[in-house]
Amino acid sequence: MLSGSKIDVTATESQKNYPVPGESETKTWPHRTLEMTWGEFWSAVKANDGKIPAPASDDEIKQRVLDAADELNCEVQFLEDGGIWIGDGEAEHYFNVYGLRENAENAITMLRHEVCYAAEVCGDDLDDWSEAGIRALSEWAKQPKEA
Repeated sequence: MLSGSKIDVTATESQKNYPVPGESETKTWPHRTLEMTWGEFWSAVKANDGKIPAPASDDEIKQRVLDAADELNCEVQFLEDGGIWIGDGEAEHYFNVYGLRENAENAITMLRHEVCYAAEVCGDDLDDWSEAGIRALSEWAKQPKEA
């Protein structure tokens, strides 16, 4: 993509991640093997709330954020001090007030709101989803309080 008189390599690369019209999305996202409507997907996410164990390490936390963002075709960057940046091509969201775990919970909550909204607006539209995305967008099981 051109940005002024220069080529924007990042924008060009991110543009390559979107399916070509007429090309099957399952070729673009082979891990998305579940065909269901937005409404069905949102119901599947909510059905798993509290059933998925909370991530035990920073790497697991990051993977959950990546999987959740991937379902909505968002880019993710992990920043210093546990911050998270999520971009969807139209907006950028920064989560950097807390530590990684809390920022991840807030980022995933924001992505859940996007799914909830889309399920309301276009709930009968079919799309391809992944089991990892359902698990990542589901609320984590509550950890027992330490005494």
